[in-house]
Amino acid sequence: MEEHIPNVDHRHGDGRAEILGISVSDPAGNPVRMLDPGTKIVVRISARAKEEIHHPNIGFMFRNHLGIDFSGTNTTREGYELAPMVPGDVITVDFHLDLPELSSSTFSFSPAIADGSLDQYRICDWIENALALPMTRGENPVYGQMHMKCRVEVNARLGAAV
Repeated sequence: MEEHIPNVDHRHGDGRAEILGISVSDPAGNPVRMLDPGTKIVVRISARAKEEIHHPNIGFMFRNHLGIDFSGTNTTREGYELAPMVPGDVITVDFHLDLPELSSSTFSFSPAIADGSLDQYRICDWIENALALPMTRGENPVYGQMHMKCRVEVNARLGAAV
């Protein structure tokens, strides 16, 4: 169980459940102090129900230093249905991620727990920018904000003499 929230810029929701903590580690469980492009991380979020939560959904938003939402996910979006929660229940969810190659910056994680489906839900607790970590520079340059993996194919020149 994770019981530490490093930062709370703003917290909102109906209070029927609460985020207890968030952490980022490597796959072996070692705490991550800096994000390295192209590596694997585990985002761990723990939450406790204060009232009945019929369709719990735990997730997070990943933002850059300008507050731009880069990505987000949650248990429902990833196809993992959590069991209903009753008051006092605690659940811990691990999100295993492959970090893309992002430009060097500071990125934050904003954890949340909601009740409902992807299109109809009530936020129980959302913590803005609960954990911020710097992204190191990768081995290769990043043009823009993110390097998109692609496959390059070189074709014969059009109109070239045969």
